[in-house]
Amino acid sequence: MRFALLISSSLLALSTRAQHLIANGSFEDENLCTEYNHNCAPEAWIANSFYANYYYHSPGKAAEGTHFVGLASGNRLQQGTHNFVRTRLLCGLQPGHRYMLQFYVRSRHDILDSVGAWFSQTDFLLEKRSFKLLQPQLWATQALDTLYEDPREWQKVRLLYTATGNEQYLTIGSFNRKEYIFRGAPDLNNDYYFFLDAVSLQPVDPAEQLCAQADSVKAEVYLENERHEYLRKLVYMRTKTPPVSRPLPKTITRIPPPKQHIDTLIIPDIYFATARYQLTSKSYGLLDSFAHKLNTRRIDSLVVGGHTDTIGTLAYNEALSLNRANAVKEYLLGKLNDKQAPVVARGYAYRYPVASNKKPAGRQQNRRVEIYVYRKEE
Repeated sequence: MRFALLISSSLLALSTRAQHLIANGSFEDENLCTEYNHNCAPEAWIANSFYANYYYHSPGKAAEGTHFVGLASGNRLQQGTHNFVRTRLLCGLQPGHRYMLQFYVRSRHDILDSVGAWFSQTDFLLEKRSFKLLQPQLWATQALDTLYEDPREWQKVRLLYTATGNEQYLTIGSFNRKEYIFRGAPDLNNDYYFFLDAVSLQPVDPAEQLCAQADSVKAEVYLENERHEYLRKLVYMRTKTPPVSRPLPKTITRIPPPKQHIDTLIIPDIYFATARYQLTSKSYGLLDSFAHKLNTRRIDSLVVGGHTDTIGTLAYNEALSLNRANAVKEYLLGKLNDKQAPVVARGYAYRYPVASNKKPAGRQQNRRVEIYVYRKEE
């Protein structure tokens, strides 16, 4: 849809962005471990390790930022040493909907085929079953080209997950059912590690957004400060008396409003009597053509704005600009078939110049009436 003297035509659309369903996936926010009086754990994430051995601050070595997590997948002296890290989801997932889980991993051991992601309704920290009896829904090997890489190189894992609707927690760790024979020196003390960073979980559908309670859930998980020895005591108490499980509020799918076009017609100063608001005869043909085009479309509303240069007082220019806007408005109202579409006139004086008022050519550009036509996309 184009008109004479049409300056711009643009499309305004609701732009939604899928949002992260887990907090602090980059591990950059630090949790103060009160027993050590030191930031030795990431906020929102808790490992089943009772030691300060899984949180790393190492600029230049993280996949993103400066922090990452290291999780034991074996021990030189004893079998069954496996660390996991879990977080609580910010919102419940919609059953049948798909979600993209992404993270980075690296290790100098060929153990990445055992890295898995387990979505659960219950807290992994209170799980009484052996990890060997759990079945992760997703495995890193499903998205890795190679299982053995230079330990300095991070590999990106991208996995699709279809939700059941009961998920409340996400746990990532080494779920291997056999004990590896490790070669070479351990990574820390007697433990062999893989490293994890930049975890994100997002709906595939961009219209699916966080629940309204996401911020309050995040605040709750950030208040979970028990780590290490305090965590051991907490797990012991909650294992004996499990807490009441409260379902998370589900994500919501927003229905975007209809897309809207804005068409703009500029009426220069020359279509008015000098320093007055009466329309000249040559403006009639322009406005008649404009109204004819409008009558072929469904119009939501029109806004007519009058503008002036800086010559004269503000009060004078406010009155002149509003009177010119009203003159255009009244003329169009007599030509439009749709009498229900609201038409609004506004006088802006010299508040919104489009050119410099220091030269006559600039002042002439500023003396204008702009008509904004709002209509739904057809």
